[in-house]
Amino acid sequence: MKGLHDFISEDTNQFGPGTDLIVSLLSVLLVMTFTTAYLYNQERMKNDAWRKTEAGSNFRLASDFFTAADFYVRPVTKLVDPARTNERVRKILAEYERIENEYPYMFIIGHSNQLDDPSSSDKSESARRQRNWEYAARRATKIASLMEQDLDPVHKERLVVVTTGEFDLKEPRHPFSQANAWVEVVFAKEWKRPERITTE
Repeated sequence: MKGLHDFISEDTNQFGPGTDLIVSLLSVLLVMTFTTAYLYNQERMKNDAWRKTEAGSNFRLASDFFTAADFYVRPVTKLVDPARTNERVRKILAEYERIENEYPYMFIIGHSNQLDDPSSSDKSESARRQRNWEYAARRATKIASLMEQDLDPVHKERLVVVTTGEFDLKEPRHPFSQANAWVEVVFAKEWKRPERITTE
């Protein structure tokens, strides 16, 4: 018959005390390693797919854009901080200079939210859309006019000013948000029919 001392001192684990703890810790470490490797591979595959998509795309977004906060409400083409806006224009043009061989065209796209001019006499939906189309176009035209000052005639021919008005909202769930009233710049490989592209 074993005494109390025998039960306390008995060690049936042939590898010594603490082995169970070490095995448990190694199991947790192994799971963490596999999880990290899986997440890393997933992220790498997403990045690779993004690079392939952009590499094969006809369009590339500029690294900067212009928000509603860059313009006064009235007139819509007046800049709040002209020096800051000009600095961002120069940044985009420097980016364009680096990639123009691949993306020779620049789309300056004006967007609008669904807010209306409270002083307008025609409150119909179609009239509001027409006004917002115009406001978005005027803001895009303002940015294009700043850009063309630093472009030669050949590059000026590659500027394309577009307005989407209230369509193509940045935040569709919040159609009145000021985030929807912005101007974006997109570099493009082409936009004219081949027969209309002038030789240089």
